[in-house]
Formats: sequence, structure tokens, C-alpha cells
Amino acid sequence: MRREDILKRLLPLLFILGGCILLALGGAVFGAVVYFQNPSASAPDPLAWKPPLEQVDKNLLAAGTVLLPLTGVTGTDALSAALDKAHLENAYAVLAYDATLSDATRVGGLLQLGTRYANAKDAKRATQCFQAAALLATLSPALSDFARLDTYLQASAGLRGLGATEAARLVTDQAYLAAQFSPTLQQSQRARRLDQVADAYFALNVSNLGSQARGKSVEAATAGATTPITGTRAPFAPAGAKLPAAPEIDQARNLRVKAAKQLQDDLLDNAPKTIKDWKPNLVEKLGDTLFDEDRARRAYYDKQLAGTKDVALKIALWRDKLDWLALKSRVARGGFGASLVVEWEKDRATIAEDWTTAWDELYRLYEQQAAALPKPPEINAAREDLVQQKLIAARWGWFAAAEPDLIEQLNDVTQTLMDTAYPSLRLDTFVRNKRTLFLLVPDELYGLKEKALPK
Repeated sequence: MRREDILKRLLPLLFILGGCILLALGGAVFGAVVYFQNPSASAPDPLAWKPPLEQVDKNLLAAGTVLLPLTGVTGTDALSAALDKAHLENAYAVLAYDATLSDATRVGGLLQLGTRYANAKDAKRATQCFQAAALLATLSPALSDFARLDTYLQASAGLRGLGATEAARLVTDQAYLAAQFSPTLQQSQRARRLDQVADAYFALNVSNLGSQARGKSVEAATAGATTPITGTRAPFAPAGAKLPAAPEIDQARNLRVKAAKQLQDDLLDNAPKTIKDWKPNLVEKLGDTLFDEDRARRAYYDKQLAGTKDVALKIALWRDKLDWLALKSRVARGGFGASLVVEWEKDRATIAEDWTTAWDELYRLYEQQAAALPKPPEINAAREDLVQQKLIAARWGWFAAAEPDLIEQLNDVTQTLMDTAYPSLRLDTFVRNKRTLFLLVPDELYGLKEKALPK
């Protein structure tokens, strides 16, 4: 295996490991932030939520790496390059728009950005990043409970250092519940995590829960291997197929990549001070290639989808179309800084509707594959995964679905899984200050809403 391939496979793990190092250094870093600034005065409502793509500030996008997603590089590589160059808004834009990133990579990127925004004394954006990382850790069916706890503890430390104590307390409560009740943790892991939760509570001056968590840590450490451990369930992975040849798309894509690289090289060579200084002929050329590629792709998708009944092939086609619509939506919203395709900017609402339609069709096909699984528990677990994926897509602003309807679907499948004694933490919701929040709880606390939080 090539060295480059190995590095790409290890990148999500490196993000998480990097986050663990940041957790160890968090106290000193965030203490410095608090010392030099009063962050609580500028921190946003910690319970508020706004889709990340609506938070991207095109005026802060840096020319050096902003065009990378148009030059043929993967989302993971674009994110890494933006972080390496300290182009924070560019990295945030990748996390906001690119649905091809794994949840582990997205969480790791958000935690890194949260720390860097805090160091830059941008308490608002730092809080949003830590908040988004914690939410994704709660909703994602792809993360293990061990990874969730890593995320909660890092987000808690970050939020605490920013003076966002209410949000830090909620994330710490989530960590406590997961550490205490996860059926997938070894007792040594449980003891260590509970000890870290205790430290987080003491740092928040919640000494009663700190002492309680410390005691449970000791209990877990002395329990040995007596408590049965549930194996981690692999998340539902719908199967796709190889896409049919598309020479028209290949040609159009190559022209777009070439035009994007020409503009990017010019930006690097000449370093224009503002977007207005970008060379109009190169900007126009890139816009024309994007428009032509979209025309080729629409013709291809329409023809292929109309000509097949194969579910796996339809999944592959809708996935590809969805990824294109994500990029098209970013262009339409000015997410690359410059105005590239004026027609798309005027038609932004229609593009968003097309993006939602693609998600709808893809989830419908996923549900068909889930229904074909051999055993009812597997079917219901897959349905749970799909609802959680829908919630992420909706919260990220990719999928215009009514969240109350998704929560109702979640409640139905959760009750079915509980009735069949399927071991797992359950995703529940509660409302505080008219805002819906998510929480992972054991069966005995499911349905208690906010009362399930540690006291």
C-alpha cells in the first residue's frame, strides 16, 4: 500500500489523537484565553443552533486554499490543507458543506477549529465549533461510545475555557451518562473516563457530581471484568455500485479542475488583497466550466436513473448527484468567496430544494436496503441509524426536513429496539428555553427527558 494511501486512512484517527493531546493541554490554553479576554461577554447562546453552512463568512475566506474543493482534491485533503495554512474559515467551510467527510474527521476538525478560534479570541465561533462537535458525537451512529466520550471531554474543556459554563455543564452531563451506562466500555475504560468526568465537574465547581463520578470510577476500577460487555455494533452501511462510464462528465470535470487550478495558481502568485482583485477572465472561465459540468451531469443522472431499477446503482447515482449538489450549493451561496456562477446565486432556493430531493431519494433507497436485512433487530437498528443520519443532515442545513417528524420516527424505532432488548444507549430529546437538545441515555432513563440529567 502506498504511503499516501496509508496516511489518508489514518487521517481521521490522527484528528482524534490530536484532539486527545489538545485535551491534555486544554487547561493551560483556555486559561490564557480567559486571562486575556472576558469571553463570556462575547459568547453566543450556548443552546442556540444555526446550520454551519449559514455561518460561513465569505469575507473571511482565504484565497490560498479556498478553491481546493474545485481542483479535484478530496474533502479530507482540502480540510487538512486549510488547517495547515491556518485558514480557519476555509476549513470551517469544508466541514459545513462536504458530506463526504466521515463523522470522525468532521468531529476532529471541529475540535481543532474550536481550539484555534479560541486562541484567536473568537469566542463565538469557538463555542459554535465545540457545540457542533458535541452534537455530532451524540447523533452519529458511526462513532463508538469511546470516541463520543473523547469528544465530550474535549468539548467540555473547550467550552469551560470560553466561559460557556451552561453548555460545558450539558456536555459534561452527557459524558457522565455515557461513561456510566455505555454497554460497550471495558471496566478499565469506564473507570478512566469517569475519573476524567469527575475532573470536569470539579473544574465547573459542581463538586457533588464530581465526588459522585469519582466514587463510580473507583467502583468500576474494582469491578474487574465481572460486568458483561456488549460488542460494538457496526453501523448500517448501504451498498452502492460502480457508476457507469460518463465521458461527458469526465471531460467537463477535467476542464473545471484545470480552470480552478489556473485561478488558484494566479491567486498564489499575485496574492490579491480582496476578491475584487481576482482576475475577472479567470473567474469567468471557472464559472463557465462549472455551468457546463452541471449541464453534463444533469443529462447523465437523468438518463441513468431513468434506465435502471437496480437499487445499488441508484444509490451510487444519487450519492454522486448529492455530492455535486453540495458543491453547487456552496457556489450558489458564495461559499468560495468570489461570485462564480451568477445564475446559481439567483436560483439558490431551487438548488437547495434539489439538494433536499437528492437526500430524500437516497434515504428512500437506504430504507429499502435496510428492510431487506435478514433479522428484525438488524432492520430496526438500521432504521435507527438512518434517522440519526437524517437528523445530522437536517441540523447541518443540507436536508430540509421537519425535525419534529424525524424525532417522532426516532421515538418509534427506539421503542421497538427497547422492546427487543437491543443493548445500546438511546437517543432521547428534551426542550430547554424552547430549544430541542439531544441526549444519550440508558433504557431506564429513556423518556425522562431533562430529568435524566445527572443531579
